[in-house]
Amino acid sequence: MITASVKSINTGYIVSDNHQDGQYIDFTILTINQQPIADSLTVSLLWKNRSIPHAGERWQLKIKTKVVHSYLNQGGFDSQRFAIANRRLLSGTIQDATIIDKTSNIRQMVVNKAAPYFNLFEYGDVMFALAFGERSQLTELHKTMMLQTGIAHLMAISGMHILLVVYLCARSVRAIQYFLPVKLMTYWLPTIVGFCAAGFYAWLSGLNPPVMRAMLALSMWLILRYRKTILSPWQIINRVIAILLLFDPLMILSESFWLSCYAVVCLIIIRQWRVQSDWLGHKIDYLRQLFTLQCLLTLLLLPIQFFIFGGISFVTILANLIAIPIISFYTFPCILLLLVTSMLNCFYVSLWFGVLAQQSLALLFMLLKPITGYWFGIANQFYFFSIVGWLALFCRQTAFWRSRTATFLLIIMCIFSPLFKRSSHDWRVDMLDIGHGLAVVISQGRSAVLYDTGASWQNTSAAQRIILPFLTWHNLNVEGIIISHEHNDHIGGLNFIKTHFPDAWLMSSSTKLPNDYDCINGHSLAWHGLQFSVLWPLAMNQAAFNAESCVVKVTLGTYSLLLTGDLERAQEENLVLMQKNRLFSTILQMPHHGSNTSSYYAFLAHVKPEMTLGSVSRYNPWKLPSNKALNRYNDLKLNYFLTQESGQITIYFYPEYWVIERMRYEIKPRWYHDWFGALPIYR
Repeated sequence: MITASVKSINTGYIVSDNHQDGQYIDFTILTINQQPIADSLTVSLLWKNRSIPHAGERWQLKIKTKVVHSYLNQGGFDSQRFAIANRRLLSGTIQDATIIDKTSNIRQMVVNKAAPYFNLFEYGDVMFALAFGERSQLTELHKTMMLQTGIAHLMAISGMHILLVVYLCARSVRAIQYFLPVKLMTYWLPTIVGFCAAGFYAWLSGLNPPVMRAMLALSMWLILRYRKTILSPWQIINRVIAILLLFDPLMILSESFWLSCYAVVCLIIIRQWRVQSDWLGHKIDYLRQLFTLQCLLTLLLLPIQFFIFGGISFVTILANLIAIPIISFYTFPCILLLLVTSMLNCFYVSLWFGVLAQQSLALLFMLLKPITGYWFGIANQFYFFSIVGWLALFCRQTAFWRSRTATFLLIIMCIFSPLFKRSSHDWRVDMLDIGHGLAVVISQGRSAVLYDTGASWQNTSAAQRIILPFLTWHNLNVEGIIISHEHNDHIGGLNFIKTHFPDAWLMSSSTKLPNDYDCINGHSLAWHGLQFSVLWPLAMNQAAFNAESCVVKVTLGTYSLLLTGDLERAQEENLVLMQKNRLFSTILQMPHHGSNTSSYYAFLAHVKPEMTLGSVSRYNPWKLPSNKALNRYNDLKLNYFLTQESGQITIYFYPEYWVIERMRYEIKPRWYHDWFGALPIYR
């Protein structure tokens, strides 16, 4: 039993009956079993009631919590790193809730004043993001457009928004001073008022890490200016970074921290090199300067853009040239004035500013719509190309190619060397960590066959969030898809994968699917030297489920992989009777996620795998894999790895040996990955 205060703001949206899963609300834990805790602890709890609590309210809750656990795959988002960097390690469900104090905090009161105006407009979700840093209300359409055009950073409250608040407030106070007595026309008054307004807005937006960094930098700048201390830009950025890391050492895990610092460094370099030369020109018009700056900044940001986002939008420069002036000089000031006038209960004035903000956003999205959809994922082997911008700028400033021609050519060769790199292994198998479901990638060179496509959910799927980023990371082209059976956790991403790889052939045991190859015992398929032999089922089925799983043995040379889908005991026994001599395999995909209805002694004894791979979700409600099934593997002294502990599991097959690597331990070992993975699984 805990006592907690509500941290998330209530934006005025009601959980509808169509969203029975509810939504997550952040609470700050104050006491546990009536014992106060020393440091504040945030927990995200699933709230299923239609009535959403308000920020500042205190509740007595009986909860069941779990530590955040994410999927770990190459090319995927690292939720565990994000959770630690943002101090959001716990999530859970509510078993009982009783309100203690209904008093809302000031932040919620401001939201209550402004929310009715935002909810009137089509782009109210974007206004919420700009006003309060609340991006959970962004519609999928608006979110996708902003991500694909590279302007999503404008929706996250950051240094640009803080500086705009300071500038607008300082200029407003300076204008008012003209009408005041001379004794009130002090030099520091506009700056102090602007700083206080920025601090209030930073608190109103939730004090997220980028805002805290901006406020710290602003504070340091004011102190230096007050003390009349002159420091170079490099000295300032060094001190700001040092103070930030002293204040919060785990900030070094935050991708937004690296992105902010890197962008500032790029701006400093651009400014210094521009002063030292006249190649940008000094008397050109504003638009040309803005375009030049945006081009340079985009080129210099490529390394961190590739590293964090794994791709690039080719319309980023154009989109930012359109969006930055509209958001900075029109939309954002209108939203700030709406906030102020709504707190003063000026209904018609607030409504007018809301209309202006709505019109500006409508214009922005109208201009962005034709250039949406030009986002391209980048394979990891091409990441070296991201330094082209730095190389070009360096060579331009130093005339390097004239005095060091040989070195320059050597650098160019190093950049393009990944294009000529060839893998040393014959083929590889990747079991992706997709939670409850299955997705196995069999690849040779740039070609791949996908066995099952994971689950689909309400707005997305494992194929979209995990499988496609992995394929992009390795620059793989899916030439074939095998569907074991028709349960959602195995077939959910099929349509998405077929959309991106329309030429891929399809094999399954279901007559309802548009198969290119039927999955029937005795059929086989040769693909790039690998032999795909079907062992089960005996006939095609109108509805293919666990018992009709498409069992395929993949063989090259002396090594083989047995893919079993959700095979159960009865089918395992039939396979032993019919295919006993063909079951022997080097690697086994654990049948039915390690359910007690599968992996029986006779079947395992005939397969005799050197390694078994299980695709299992860590906190699954079925408590898979079952202890009884694992005991059978242990009794037969069969080794196994599970995705819930290992993350992505990769096997490289060479002519004389094979090597296995796990994402959590060999591919990308990190102390926080190991800590999350080592946590016990309570049953």
